[in-house]
Amino acid sequence: MNQHQSSKTQRMISAISFIVLIFAGLAFGQEGVPLFTKDFTPEEFAKRRSALYDAIGANALAVVQGAPSPVGYVCFRQSNEFYYLCGIEAPHAYLLLDGSQRRASLYLPHRNEGRERSEGKLLSAEDAELVQQLSGIEAVFAAEMLGEHLARYARTTAKHTLFTPFSPAEGFATSRDLALRAVSDMANDPWDGRPSREGHLVNLLRSRFPHFEVNNLTPILDQLRLIKSPAEIALIRKATQLSGWALMEGMRSTKPGIFEYELDAMAKFVYYRNGAQGEAYYSLIASAGNAWYPH
Repeated sequence: MNQHQSSKTQRMISAISFIVLIFAGLAFGQEGVPLFTKDFTPEEFAKRRSALYDAIGANALAVVQGAPSPVGYVCFRQSNEFYYLCGIEAPHAYLLLDGSQRRASLYLPHRNEGRERSEGKLLSAEDAELVQQLSGIEAVFAAEMLGEHLARYARTTAKHTLFTPFSPAEGFATSRDLALRAVSDMANDPWDGRPSREGHLVNLLRSRFPHFEVNNLTPILDQLRLIKSPAEIALIRKATQLSGWALMEGMRSTKPGIFEYELDAMAKFVYYRNGAQGEAYYSLIASAGNAWYPH
């Protein structure tokens, strides 16, 4: 291929890529980016928070940390624990729950206008009224106000018990045991040694506010999440159905010479085409020598 042909080919690739991006944008824009979940109502989240207030008692507070911004070109996904209590899909968010007032306060970063111009609307501290309207959260503040509000509680009230999750948060395709394994791997790395994000938060709370007795919220959240609501059962049923469809499509598509990753792609198509956000775990497809592995 000469230089003229190479340049022409590159222009064609660029043009095709641009067209693909346009069509992707059009397809994405048909629905738009939901600012609040459509899977659960604000009333359901309020019931979950009410059960948590009952569990921690009237003389306690709880702080729950949301997921950070993702690394790489992937969509943000909120951690299971944070999402369970409010449904807010915004990175670096915090939730403060007051057991006596039975009141939830959400803390969000400030608006990043540059990011919104390129990635679309993101909920921020400047959207306080909108967030309250969408979610039913009683109050919304900027993230830096959390420390000041905790200081007020430490100084002016008898609420000296503070709950926060000790176990690592469950994110995309993450289970508790694998999250703990990742924390262990970091701790065992002599050139890393970082604590978990949850451990870092616990240390900060104890060092900045020694007035509080910091207790583990994880067992309480686990117990609450154990009993599923009708809406949760409906989603579990849909996820199970999609898994069945993917398995059947994989069996129909299997033939000599096909690669494992091709069947994996078929399963992904079924998931995304039918409304899933992704996979709970990577596809376990094994043939030939790979079939020896336990999965």
